[in-house]
Amino acid sequence: MALELNDLRSFLVLSEQLHFRRAAEILHVSQPALSKQISRLENQLGGQLLHRRSRGLHLTSAGQVLLQHARQVIEDSDSAERITRLALNGEAGSLRVGFGIAVLARGLPNLMLRFRKRFPNVDLSVRNMSTSDQIQALRDRRIDVGFVRLPIRAEELETISVVKERLMIVLSEQSTHQAKNGLAALSSAPFILPCRADSASFYDHVFRTCRSAGFVPRVVQETDVIFTALNLVRAGLGVSIAPSASRLMRVPQIRFAETRVPEAEWSIGIAWNRKCPLSVSVDNFIQMARKFLSSAIQ
Repeated sequence: MALELNDLRSFLVLSEQLHFRRAAEILHVSQPALSKQISRLENQLGGQLLHRRSRGLHLTSAGQVLLQHARQVIEDSDSAERITRLALNGEAGSLRVGFGIAVLARGLPNLMLRFRKRFPNVDLSVRNMSTSDQIQALRDRRIDVGFVRLPIRAEELETISVVKERLMIVLSEQSTHQAKNGLAALSSAPFILPCRADSASFYDHVFRTCRSAGFVPRVVQETDVIFTALNLVRAGLGVSIAPSASRLMRVPQIRFAETRVPEAEWSIGIAWNRKCPLSVSVDNFIQMARKFLSSAIQ
């Protein structure tokens, strides 16, 4: 039979006071009730926990062992109760978030700082993932919420648009190419782009935008991330197309220009699996994201 927490609490107080009357007052019980609790505990364990002598109470060796473990049990129980109550209010637990480069540059770090400050007991983890990878991770319940390129085709996912974004032309300061008239002026330029394997949705969007400008881009170099592409542009190896939020990376000696193509614009949405019960922590995160993420960078 498992030990009762109330009996352990009473034993703990009595062990600290070594006086039935004082312990009973602290516990707000009568002395007979306290004595009955201790006797029940001793009977359950099969031996004496206290020496009852005229000079006072003393713990037996078995009582000293129980005292050591009882403290830990009570602390663990109190901690479990506290964390569970916090979790029920969305203030504890875990939250797994997927994101892409555009939302990272637009304000995700500040959002994370705000969320951690408001909910310090929530274990927040983030993963840099393409939209397609986030969709699969949401389906598999490997992440709880993601920031995806809209629109998406996934009936089991719920989305809310939170960020407006657009593609921009990236050139080096020394580039002889001119983009005053927009993307159409770069039909013969060499392009540097992140590879399709890392983000098919971004890569395909770039090609759709270029086709809308009347040409198919001549890709001379593919990179792993946008930051690398920007630095290769800086080195004079070609031009690129990147989210407008990439300006916040502050890569020197490059310049940005508008594409003047409507297809360059898109929305980033926060997504979650509608088949999963919406936890309080996920709902808190969604509401904070809607409030604090910037809708545009001019």
